Amino acid sequence: MNVLNQTLASTFELMLTVNKNNPVVAEIDIFPVEAEQQQSLVDKLIEDIKTVFKQQPGFVAAAVHRSRDGQRVVNYVQWKSQKDYESYVNGEVPLISSRLCAFPAPNSRLYEIFISEPSDSEMTISKNTDGLINFGIFKLRNPQDQPSFLEATKKAVQLVTGQPGLVTTHFHRSLDGAMAVNYGLWSSHEDYVAMNANPPFAEPLLEMRRLADNEFQMSLYEIVFTVPAD
Repeated sequence: MNVLNQTLASTFELMLTVNKNNPVVAEIDIFPVEAEQQQSLVDKLIEDIKTVFKQQPGFVAAAVHRSRDGQRVVNYVQWKSQKDYESYVNGEVPLISSRLCAFPAPNSRLYEIFISEPSDSEMTISKNTDGLINFGIFKLRNPQDQPSFLEATKKAVQLVTGQPGLVTTHFHRSLDGAMAVNYGLWSSHEDYVAMNANPPFAEPLLEMRRLADNEFQMSLYEIVFTVPAD
């Protein structure tokens, strides 16, 4: 590979960016998995992204994450528009390919970012990203309560400002009202554990958990694969 191609490859690897002002929507696929099957799921999901997702109109970029405890794989896919995503969902290509049928079905929804901290921050995702990813996963008991949940979330995000080890965080809301997912970057597992030992947002978190089931995981995630559109 010549120097120019190496530079281009490096640039492409860094093309998935998470930013509230980025005019894209995000598909988040949350796969539960047995620890001994996690790597197999990761490999098959990456193959699906290369051979299926990248061929779809409106595909922007994707990143695959694996939890360090082996129990989850999360696929984060950016689309140019909700229309592009729906064309894919309603098209002839099966959402769950034969490669993935052996694994539990993911929780798959379309999201938009509703709040970031710092407010103007941008998270650039690649295998070389320093730090670890946290996915805070909330399932609303009643989708009609999502606006109230988001108000409590805003208070929580304001209280986490300046927390040691927090690089940036981006809270997503599902467009169907059923879910909310925090996508955050921490400098280390130790900083994340220290924050959870004495969370600065304990009061609004109580309200958030009153309205939603929280899949709380101390395990953070590693980024194992990223790819942009051709």
